[in-house]
Amino acid sequence: MLKKTIKYEDYLGNVRTEDFYFNLSKMELADMQMAVEGGFNVFLEKMVNADNKKEVYNAFIEIVLAAYGEVSDDGRYFLKKDKDGNKLSDKFRQSPAYEILMDEITENTATIADFCKAVMPKAILDAANANDGKFAPQDHKKPENLRAYDPNK
Repeated sequence: MLKKTIKYEDYLGNVRTEDFYFNLSKMELADMQMAVEGGFNVFLEKMVNADNKKEVYNAFIEIVLAAYGEVSDDGRYFLKKDKDGNKLSDKFRQSPAYEILMDEITENTATIADFCKAVMPKAILDAANANDGKFAPQDHKKPENLRAYDPNK
């Protein structure tokens, strides 16, 4: 999970400093694996290596909004919808804080990659780091199979 403190001016002219939270669960990553041809890892690699800045930007918007949420008061849940079932990311996207975040992060592809790594589940990231940053092949359909790639298996 990534906690990002952002200072911004709201629409009434008030200067605010707030914490914003971003996280992707194993289940959300599994959904992303299935939604993108070749899997999420291939998607990220294409995004970072793309010459088309618009494609990179649009893909990154999807990741930011998918990762955005709020921590419950008791810390037990990472909420992505309000009590009425509306996505919290829709509200966040309309805030000046979103604009500041996107300006800051999209300055270069390294910052985008750092953000993506920061919102990934720690277990998956640790496993990948232990294996030279390589994730499992993309034919795994279940979230428990999202693991570091071991070419010897």
